[in-house]
Amino acid sequence: MKRIYVPHAQPGACQLEKSAHHYLTHVLRCRLGEHVEVFDGRGKTFLACIEKFSSTETHLRLSWERVEAQGSSVCLMQALLRQPSRFEWLLQKATELGVAEFWPLLTERTQHNQAASKTRCARWQKIIEEAARQSERNHVPQLHACLPLGEALQQQPEGRSLLLLNESETQVPLREAFAHGVFRDRLTVLVGPEGGWTPQEVALAKQHGAISVGLGPCILKSETAGLAVLSILQFVAGQLG
Repeated sequence: MKRIYVPHAQPGACQLEKSAHHYLTHVLRCRLGEHVEVFDGRGKTFLACIEKFSSTETHLRLSWERVEAQGSSVCLMQALLRQPSRFEWLLQKATELGVAEFWPLLTERTQHNQAASKTRCARWQKIIEEAARQSERNHVPQLHACLPLGEALQQQPEGRSLLLLNESETQVPLREAFAHGVFRDRLTVLVGPEGGWTPQEVALAKQHGAISVGLGPCILKSETAGLAVLSILQFVAGQLG
């Protein structure tokens, strides 16, 4: 069934916002009386019928709802990349792989500044919402403000495991971290920028309880490393394959 994202959806009458109306009419090409699925991004889905339809507005009637529990609590703390398009691609693919929260990071080797990143947040949010719709996820991942590493670490709740992907780590491979049960319900994966973490950043993360792990002899690109770990986590959780 065709799907559309409507934040704060409730049973009953619903008039779509301009962007959702455009998507329903020009992309999905829906018609009067047609049924579509509405999801609110927080686990609820509704069966909706198009009751009123014109070139300027669309009105839906939402009936039964289904509530789906959040399937993942894995967060991705990802350093910004030099090319904005690569970071946007990463947001899309990580959403498809079930990430629950995004924490964009400013690091010592990050080329972007905090002010410039704020202007892109609206576009990032749109990419995440579209990826959730396309992949039939009913939970839209939460996008946090872009922060320096230290501030982002301070905002992590107690009891959350921190996994630092570190190409310089030779003592603790990812497999060993798995064996010791690091990957349980609440996990944040930290991925550095091109050029990797600085020694000071690794030390800072460890001060906050992060476990530094290596991913093997091959050096993965920043946008590849996080996705590789997310894929493994999905497999272990029984959500992939």
